[in-house]
Amino acid sequence: MDVKFDVIIIGSGLGGLSAGAFLAKNGKRVLVLEQHSLIGGCATCFKRKGALIDVGLHEMDWGEAKTDMKHLVFDKLGIKNKIQILPLPSAWSIKSKNYNLTLPHGIEKVKEILKKEFPQECKGIDKYFKAIKTQAYAIRRFPWDLKLSELLLFPFDTAWIFIKNRLFNKKVYDVLNAYIKNDKLKKILNANMSYYHHDSKEFIFSFHGIAQKHYYDGGVYIKGGSQALSDALAEVVKENQGQVLAKAEVVKILIKDQKAYGVEYIQNNQKHTIYAQNIIANCDPLIVYKDLLKDLNLTLEIKAIESKKRACSLVSAYFIYDKDISKIYENMDYCNFIFEDDFLNSSYENTNILKLDIKQRPMAFVNYSKVDSGLASDKYIGVVAFSSNYSEWDLNKQDYKAKKKEVLKAIVQRLDEIFPNLSSHLIHQELATPKTIQRYTKAYEGAIYGFSQDQEGAKNRLHYKSKSIENLYFANSFIFPGGGFTGAILGGYFCANKMNFH
Repeated sequence: MDVKFDVIIIGSGLGGLSAGAFLAKNGKRVLVLEQHSLIGGCATCFKRKGALIDVGLHEMDWGEAKTDMKHLVFDKLGIKNKIQILPLPSAWSIKSKNYNLTLPHGIEKVKEILKKEFPQECKGIDKYFKAIKTQAYAIRRFPWDLKLSELLLFPFDTAWIFIKNRLFNKKVYDVLNAYIKNDKLKKILNANMSYYHHDSKEFIFSFHGIAQKHYYDGGVYIKGGSQALSDALAEVVKENQGQVLAKAEVVKILIKDQKAYGVEYIQNNQKHTIYAQNIIANCDPLIVYKDLLKDLNLTLEIKAIESKKRACSLVSAYFIYDKDISKIYENMDYCNFIFEDDFLNSSYENTNILKLDIKQRPMAFVNYSKVDSGLASDKYIGVVAFSSNYSEWDLNKQDYKAKKKEVLKAIVQRLDEIFPNLSSHLIHQELATPKTIQRYTKAYEGAIYGFSQDQEGAKNRLHYKSKSIENLYFANSFIFPGGGFTGAILGGYFCANKMNFH
């Protein structure tokens, strides 16, 4: 048997590419196999009317280097010089027909604005921001990247945060209610929940706190879109004697004596067999156990995965405009969280976004023309995203098509209410649903965030190493730390480091 590679990676999402880049830089022979024509999973861009449209990246949290380990990880992956990170003009704006609030970067500046807007909440605002700083500090580094002095102090200055999180399993709802009385402020502090979850009564505070702290430090966009990030990671693999193949769909993982030793994949209608010492699955774990290992009938593994709740998915609307909408609408931010007044002013008890009418849910409208995005030279891109789930779209073909048309029309009308006549500049519009995500990524139910972030602790994620098949690993949003761009990148780095130590 000719073992050509140390590692074969199934899927080229950010988790797989991050793992591949790290392992390749550390001397491993890596092969990445991607079933789609584009590499990157959800971190890709597609072309429409001569412009690039970013599938997944709205903005990336880019916190200060001492708490956001992406700075270190990007250095170790070798991509810092391959991508251009663009600072955004603000953290984001909250908008409704009758309300407008812009939050800048810098926690002290954000606190100042919120205290001015909600003077009765000064003490609670201080407590909340102290709490998110604490969560970000706790996960500033993986253990192997800590200095010796930090390791020695870890049991005293950090471990207690994890222990407290596990013991109390505090949700965003619990923490906001403990510190803040004003319901509108609670919704403002959790404006971007759709990026990760759908209900603050279930969403763990640690995941919220880490991301929010880093978004307030500094949100950024990568010039050329998320495709530029994926391409940079793939380039590192190829520069280090690895390979990245698109349109190469893995159909089987080869097993002998409960050990993975290779894969079968189809490319250009031809089946290929290739061998490796280790396999990393960057795809949905159900694809692995239900489809790629179906001959083994691994019902216990399938039941264990199916017993964990999947995170919500997204609906995304993609727009191309013929005018620079940033110049026409001076109050349009880069990232605009758009609320219905009734929701913004309602009780904070109504926290489950998926229970709201799909045409009235809080939504993010990202205006890429606010920065030099590299997506288009003479056209202007806008994207809307909000929480959804697969069951809402599990319809027959005719009803599905009609619902897409209806929802897209409602989104356009809502944008026109905030930015009058915005639709008059539209030259292209389309809608993607959880079904669309499933079609392109193969992920069951269009799950892009892995398991729902409802329980503290890594034990509530998928283990990075298969418990039933030797030499089989996972690097995806289902493992620790979880979903989103940051979660996927760190998950890939985490898996690769663990493999590298063995």
